[in-house]
Amino acid sequence: MTPEEFSKLLERYTRGECSPQEEEFILKWYEAIDNPKQETGEEYTIITQARLWSRLQSQIKRTRKSTFHYSWKIAATVLLLIMAGGVIFLSSHFSNTKKLPLSLENFGQKFSGIQLIENKTSTPRLIALEDGSEVTLKPGSELRVADIFQDDKREVYLAGEAFFHVKRDTLRPFLVYANEVITKVLGTSFTIKAYKGAKQTTVAVKTGKVSVSTNPKVIQHDQEVILTPNQEAVYNSEIMKVTKKLVDDPKIVLEKPTLFEMKYDGTPVTKIFEVLEANYGVDILYDPDILSNCSLTTSMSDEGLYQRIEIICKAIGAEYKIQDAAITITSKGCQ
Repeated sequence: MTPEEFSKLLERYTRGECSPQEEEFILKWYEAIDNPKQETGEEYTIITQARLWSRLQSQIKRTRKSTFHYSWKIAATVLLLIMAGGVIFLSSHFSNTKKLPLSLENFGQKFSGIQLIENKTSTPRLIALEDGSEVTLKPGSELRVADIFQDDKREVYLAGEAFFHVKRDTLRPFLVYANEVITKVLGTSFTIKAYKGAKQTTVAVKTGKVSVSTNPKVIQHDQEVILTPNQEAVYNSEIMKVTKKLVDDPKIVLEKPTLFEMKYDGTPVTKIFEVLEANYGVDILYDPDILSNCSLTTSMSDEGLYQRIEIICKAIGAEYKIQDAAITITSKGCQ
């Protein structure tokens, strides 16, 4: 790699436009900072340059808000430091790089000011982030997060399970990287299960709207689903597919619930379904013409959504199935 080529690489890196191979190339310098074992000869030059690069990185980030010319002056300074030690080492390593998936480890090496938060206890741990968001980290889980978020986005990396209550910020989306999945929100609450080595990564939404997509740096074919309350996305690493479904136990999401103890006396089932939809935020699909003569006389109190649906279906001789994040009712109608 010539000095001119590496100069262009540095410029792309400051803009966050490097490929996975190029990022791995830059990360080798960061590894030298954290592992200064025998600082002699060529290795000493590499480590020295790496430390200089680290100190200059904060300046480079600040130039994103200043002029393009000043950004080039910083990059040129770094280039001179690299040339002083020789570009031979760099080019020899670049030719042997492998694709490096975006991961917790990479995140910790790539940026300065990163803290690793672990929960080695037997109870959930509440973590307050600098933007006002909160994370409840489950036992055996870990989170990597910047001390100060970037101006245009808020990024964290999760290994394990956590519940996120994200403070709304329309100018800075909140992104959670977990295994092969990226979860993107503006302000909402949701749970992610993404244990290392697990075949499935799950994102379940409690409030708000969430975008769940595969990580383009890991998965070749991008997939994305939009989730609303009581929906979840499940990524299966074996078939590399994201599936959208309802959570196992839907909760009432209506701000002012109208569903408490329900007593029905000849109430049209279509009316009952409308109330359930509004309170749980779940689509209940049926043919209103077929169910137009169906009514129900009964009472319910603390049953969950699925139990309520089952009681109604049995009473009118209907069936239901959960498919594509909705409940579908099939019936021959009532006399």
